[in-house]
Amino acid sequence: MRLYLQFILRYFKQSKKRSFSSNAISLAIVGLAIGVFSLLVTISVITGFEDVLSKKLVNVDGKIRLKTIFGTPIDTLDRIDSIISSYNLGIKVKPFVRGSVVIHKNKVNESLIIEGVNYLPSSDPLANRNFFLNDDEIIIGSTLAKSLKLDSSEALVLIPLDGFIGNLQDLKYYKLIFRRTFKTGMDEYDRNLAYVSISTAQKMFNMNDKVSGYIINSDVKTDKLLKNLKDNIQYPYFLETWMDRHQIIFAWIRTQTLPILIIFSLITLVSITNVMATVSVLVNERSKEIGILVAQGFQKYQIRNIFLIESGFIGLIGSTMGALLAVFFTFIQTRFNLIPLPEEVYFMNSLPLSFDYNMCFVIISLSLFITIFSSFLPLKTIFDIKISKLLGN
Repeated sequence: MRLYLQFILRYFKQSKKRSFSSNAISLAIVGLAIGVFSLLVTISVITGFEDVLSKKLVNVDGKIRLKTIFGTPIDTLDRIDSIISSYNLGIKVKPFVRGSVVIHKNKVNESLIIEGVNYLPSSDPLANRNFFLNDDEIIIGSTLAKSLKLDSSEALVLIPLDGFIGNLQDLKYYKLIFRRTFKTGMDEYDRNLAYVSISTAQKMFNMNDKVSGYIINSDVKTDKLLKNLKDNIQYPYFLETWMDRHQIIFAWIRTQTLPILIIFSLITLVSITNVMATVSVLVNERSKEIGILVAQGFQKYQIRNIFLIESGFIGLIGSTMGALLAVFFTFIQTRFNLIPLPEEVYFMNSLPLSFDYNMCFVIISLSLFITIFSSFLPLKTIFDIKISKLLGN
């Protein structure tokens, strides 16, 4: 091994001189670094989108919601929440009331989904300050509040639509005080959702002591939580995860993931092909030295190992540089949000990145393996030439 390293270090020292082969080595390393960097950043973006979107949706919707199949109210006397909480999974169960209303301000009418809860979602900055609404107050999504130009403590008229069958005389009006806004970072929620106290929602939608369902949260992963609960939830109840509620979004992400990964994997593969071309140049340029080594009694496998280790060094340096650049870029973007995104389209205001170190190790290992393996073909070609011709070169 020491002998191989002596030859390799000698070749790398020679490559510091501005020869064609030294330029080829530098370009191969840079090309591989760019390919690995592009692939890792692409994977980080895809993972980041899924992670950020998942956290936001779980914060607002909860991990699982228990409802009835026909959307009928659940009587709190059934004590479904106590049954669910009895599982040893650190489960937190909160009731909610949900319905549709029309909000009226001056001559403007907007449809709105009201959710009555006895707590605020964890995405709300005031959720952990023991602060909540009085029965005559409402908080509204920032996008809708901006559209209606609402001022704090302004009175709003809400008209429930649940149970309305077209007779205007049956309409009921409720006046609530606008307390403040909330912002989830998802335009669909910030434009169409508002929170009131659960008692206010029960009065508004004529539910008495009933609720629309229960929001179930736990530190346990959603799949495991669902698996433990679903066998004991019977008709007419059913469980709906946050992934079920938003399956179209994640289906779209998965649809885009495969072609994107294929494209950037091909970019990395082209970079690895450049390494193969560089090794071919090195072998042809040093054909006379190879002939001398063979004449002095070196075995073919020994000469082959010299070039394989050298190409491995090129692959390792290039892929490591690409990985370090990807880590640096992820840190800078996460810290300073240099690349903004339109929030109303992507549900977030900057490009999300979540670096996957396991995937980074896999990509570096594959790059190293492929660069070493790609050196066999040019070496086989040079060994088929007679020693006399190699020395003649």
